[in-house]
Amino acid sequence: MLIDILRAHPPAQVWLQANSALPVVIHGVTAMEILMGSRNKNEWQRYQKFLNQFTLIWPTSTEFEEAYWLLAQHRLTTAISIPDALIAATVLKRGWRLYSFNLKHYRQIVSLEVQTPYQR
Repeated sequence: MLIDILRAHPPAQVWLQANSALPVVIHGVTAMEILMGSRNKNEWQRYQKFLNQFTLIWPTSTEFEEAYWLLAQHRLTTAISIPDALIAATVLKRGWRLYSFNLKHYRQIVSLEVQTPYQR
């Protein structure tokens, strides 16, 4: 979804505007993944400027531990990655809803509220 916002994809921008009253935060791991996708200095600067609009959140030690257990439980059945486990653990422990198109890795996690933000 964040990549869609960066690319000015109309449904993503509509969703963001419609949810402007909600506190939209970005997981620090997601922010790092976005920066890793930059191919040159201009993209790096553009991505940093974009990310600076949002509050970045970072997992606590308890959330890191929860991520370990999620990875141990779901890795072989869902192929969940370390970043996805960290994101899921943070969302679970904080009682938040996760908006993502990556349902494959998150769907099997009991009590994780995950929702696609809009139709692609």
